Amino acid sequence: MGEGSRQPAAVEEPALGESGEPLTLRSVASAFVGGLAGIVVMSPLIAGVPILLGVFRLDSLARFADFVISQADAVLGLLFFVAGGVVVLPLFFLVTATFLPPREPRYLRGATISSLFWIAFVYIFWPGAGVVVDATFLVVTLVSHWIYGAVLGLVMQRLTGIPEHDV
Repeated sequence: MGEGSRQPAAVEEPALGESGEPLTLRSVASAFVGGLAGIVVMSPLIAGVPILLGVFRLDSLARFADFVISQADAVLGLLFFVAGGVVVLPLFFLVTATFLPPREPRYLRGATISSLFWIAFVYIFWPGAGVVVDATFLVVTLVSHWIYGAVLGLVMQRLTGIPEHDV
């Protein structure tokens, strides 16, 4: 073999190198705490405005739950929504935060990922109640998701830092 050829890495050695900050139970827990805080902070806006406009529909929550369980009700839909905000989205954030913009401040990466999840939210919960209500729905839910994401990122930054994996 010539000097320029590379030897393959041993099986025990990671082929892509060690992660700079491994995912730990502490970082997962901080993601869950951030997700819970985000849900609490966004709830008055994301639920309050539709209630004030008279377009809050429980059947949307039931339809959301129907994605998982047939013949579900609004309570189960609400539980799935909260579980998504406290567990699912924070885990996505924990794993993908390295690749998300902006570079600085890093906690705003939470707003980036929540914007991506907002697209599915709009599809599932679309009110279809007229131009003013639909436009208000778009603005209020997007701002709500940005608030959620910023709080998620801020809590994680404060507790364990935003993960920065070496890839």
